[in-house]
Amino acid sequence: MCIKKILPEGSKRREVAKKIYNKFFAKYNEEERIYKKWIDTNEPNKKELEKQRNTKFKIQPKISIVVPVYNTPQKFFEELVKSLQNQTYSNWELCLADGSPEPIKYMQEYPKKDNRIKYKIIGENKGISGNTNEALTLVTGDFIGLLDHDDLLPVFSLYEVVKAINEDPDVEFLYSDEDKLETAKGPRYGVFFKPDFSPYTLNSANYICHFSIFKKELMDKLGGFRSEYDGSQDFDIVARASELTQNIVHIPKVLYHWRAHKNSTAQNSDSKPYAFEVGKKVIKDHIKRSLDTDVEVTDGLTPGSYEIKYAIKDNPKVSIIVDGRNCFENDVEKIVRKIDNNTNYENYEVIVISSKDVENVKKVIRPTNDIFKDYNEAVIQAEGKYFMIVDENLNKIGKSTYIEDLVGICQDKNVGIVGTKLYNKDGQVEHSGIILGMNGAGDFLYKGAPKDVGTYMQRLLIIHNVSCVYVKYAMIDKDIFMQTGGFTGDFRGLAQSIDTCLKMLASGKQVVINPIITFEVKKLGQAEKIPSEETKIQKKWNDMYEKGDIFFSPNLSKTNTGLSLNV
Repeated sequence: MCIKKILPEGSKRREVAKKIYNKFFAKYNEEERIYKKWIDTNEPNKKELEKQRNTKFKIQPKISIVVPVYNTPQKFFEELVKSLQNQTYSNWELCLADGSPEPIKYMQEYPKKDNRIKYKIIGENKGISGNTNEALTLVTGDFIGLLDHDDLLPVFSLYEVVKAINEDPDVEFLYSDEDKLETAKGPRYGVFFKPDFSPYTLNSANYICHFSIFKKELMDKLGGFRSEYDGSQDFDIVARASELTQNIVHIPKVLYHWRAHKNSTAQNSDSKPYAFEVGKKVIKDHIKRSLDTDVEVTDGLTPGSYEIKYAIKDNPKVSIIVDGRNCFENDVEKIVRKIDNNTNYENYEVIVISSKDVENVKKVIRPTNDIFKDYNEAVIQAEGKYFMIVDENLNKIGKSTYIEDLVGICQDKNVGIVGTKLYNKDGQVEHSGIILGMNGAGDFLYKGAPKDVGTYMQRLLIIHNVSCVYVKYAMIDKDIFMQTGGFTGDFRGLAQSIDTCLKMLASGKQVVINPIITFEVKKLGQAEKIPSEETKIQKKWNDMYEKGDIFFSPNLSKTNTGLSLNV
């Protein structure tokens, strides 16, 4: 009644109010509605939960949930304990270390009621790392899960963890997807569906975060948490864990509810600004240890992300191959001038594929009727340790540091190819990675989106792992390229890019994209999707298609290049 009086039907005020609502709230409500539908469709019902409770696993590890507490509100703690006591897997213990100025009286009563709960009074505040290490001294379990004192686990969380351990008994480190809530019974939102373990994505942002579970032996090797990284101590321990084991499993289910309130980074990224600064030290130290490479780490384009510049070693030579077969008169010379005038890097050569000689270019390869045969020949003649192919579609080069920024990543012996972000004259994305199995054999993620828009996981703005990239305008390691067979004559169009990248993945190498490096292009030329080629590529790489794109969550749609939930 009051609303009708304040905003009567047909009034200008009501129309203005509608516009404001639609702009700021309607989208949020729609996202919340879609996520609720996903929850109802994908999470276990009462019957399935009861089945979980009656499941007898072959391996039944004790899961130690480690929680440092400090002046924890009683309501938050009661809800945390309840979320554990309701678990469909019951072999767990809760290890609490209290660093509050005065011991929390209500908390001391819990061990008396449930012997799975252990409570330790520290007597002082040792900081988040020190307090967590005190909680670790109480652990008697086989695996250790990290939980904040105000967050919650869904009732099926530990069941799914133990199920994953039984499916892969060698696993040493597990992590899951997560979402947010403000109250235990309130609506869930902000779901974060993660990729499988992605080293370069982790270097750009701590995407793993919650729910992290470590094998006890691995945690012992890590020596617990380090106080000098307080604020990003979880980032540090995840990074160090990835250095000690490759037995890492991502559980693509929401097994953690991150409580959002004014003092938490779940709701307010500015609540702990120092954490982002500590994060830079985490990244620098981690990359130095794992790659023996120095890096420059600066704030990324979005909160919580980082821009990484990898230092170059030994000034390697780079070959830029210009495909001039379809160029009009003098266009090849224009492309070569763009290359020469838009780079700070000196140790490079230009090779041109053209039916005519090109001014100031020593290596000119005469084209045949087989484009990929020509590319292979150009690579064979290339003196560079790394090479890149550009074509007649090049309009602008985004950064004059593009060569060193790409080589800095490509020099990692574990990386075979580093792709870039391509956009058209209207500022719309043409390429920023290919999702395996999207709309057939694969498709370009975010094609047509504004080139610098914030997106899910900030895929247009951070360096990250992918399964496939477009092979042009990408920096490629020549030796790895030749070892995996180069370009084949088996595929045309987009399928050739997919095949080249999957060969590298199959050989144990990583495919990375650096969307901070950009090129304006007219079109993508040989990137078209050809139905007959898609069938062939899916048949050749059937095992990988069956497994799915490991760097793209199965909970996300494979039909919408703009990203949506797979309800």
